[in-house]
Amino acid sequence: MQVNLLGVFRCAKAAAPALKVARGAIVNTASIAGLGRAGSSLTYSATKAGVVSVTQNLARALGPQVRVNAVAPGSVDSTWMVEWTAEQQRASAEGAALKRRCTPDDIAEVIVFLGFGAAMVTGQTVVVDGGLTL
Repeated sequence: MQVNLLGVFRCAKAAAPALKVARGAIVNTASIAGLGRAGSSLTYSATKAGVVSVTQNLARALGPQVRVNAVAPGSVDSTWMVEWTAEQQRASAEGAALKRRCTPDDIAEVIVFLGFGAAMVTGQTVVVDGGLTL
């Protein structure tokens, strides 16, 4: 709760004055677990659902000077998956429409788009999961 949810809120609160002057953007990290999909735990899913809600509410509160969006990654090919068996990793990739797991670079690409482009996008959570949740 401290990191996943309160950290998001506190960082936004601290940065808001400077972001308003700069007409900047916030991109939060949610998860497909926060959108009603299976997550690693009840607490994790609840905090990520909170990030989605905080994102929407901050977009209302900080607009029009600041845009606020979130990304919601699905299964990410990272060191966290070291504990997964080869079968679990294969099944995860096969379950996605694009037949692969996301990489950190895939997620970063969307974060950069939301942070420095997408002038008319605010209050949204963009799912970055290769079609896993379709």
